Amino acid sequence: MEQAAGWQSPYFQKIFEQYDRADFAQEFLRRNPAYRRAYAAAAAARGAERRRRLRRLASRWGLVFRPGP
Repeated sequence: MEQAAGWQSPYFQKIFEQYDRADFAQEFLRRNPAYRRAYAAAAAARGAERRRRLRRLASRWGLVFRPGP
């Protein structure tokens, strides 16, 4: 089995050169267990409770969600 390259390897350095702030922010959130738990809880809610939780999540993490249908 081939071992994955470390994040400091030349492979990832080349990829990171193309990242902008939004890309790094997305990667941070994607790997953050607290954010993932909060998002899963908000996404599982329904109706007004879902909207309230998503607003709170967006406020806490400095995000803007597109309005849903």
